[in-house]
Amino acid sequence: MRKYVCRSFLKHFGLLLFLYGLCIVSVTPAFAQTGPPKKGIQPLRSDVGINGFTANFHGLSSFTNLENDTLHTNGSANLEIVFHDVRMMSQRLGVGFQVLGSFYTNSNPGHSQFGIKGWGAGPMVRVYPFFTNRFQPYAQAEALFGDNMGVGKLATTANRGKGFRVRLGMRAGFAYRIINNFGLFVEGGPDWESGALFKADARAWQLNIGFDIYRFK
Repeated sequence: MRKYVCRSFLKHFGLLLFLYGLCIVSVTPAFAQTGPPKKGIQPLRSDVGINGFTANFHGLSSFTNLENDTLHTNGSANLEIVFHDVRMMSQRLGVGFQVLGSFYTNSNPGHSQFGIKGWGAGPMVRVYPFFTNRFQPYAQAEALFGDNMGVGKLATTANRGKGFRVRLGMRAGFAYRIINNFGLFVEGGPDWESGALFKADARAWQLNIGFDIYRFK
């Protein structure tokens, strides 16, 4: 089973890299033409908006009770695509929201599938502890509320991550601004998820790589 999951993972990971490259090539010339006339990297003032895009894969191990009281393991790789919009309140603090779309890749022998798995949306808060312009470490707290988001290893077999879900997460990361309006970021941290607040029945570690578009007034 792992061989099939890995093969599907590599296939869709290659597609993801291609989409990243295509987006970077398409947006960079526009920034070069429409960017502000000031030279250099400008600081994140209170009127700056940050639009970001990231995607990640993670494995989902769900268990289904059979009639003879045994457990059947269903291994799949999930692709999560996340868009976030952060508005800087000051040079160090930003608040905003994020929207998630989740897709599944079930690569069990004879049952290969790909389709929409779930969705989610929720608030986020980002803190930049240092006054830096090009290389910017940050910490982030976020929450998602949605349907059928099941993440990581489930601690219970009751719902297998289906239905209404609440996901809380913490991130530590850094962004690197290549030009004034465009940069890349890498972030990672834990997620806790369940069908109700503060009762986690699923946990996972996320590692995200993506790009940001900086909007100056």
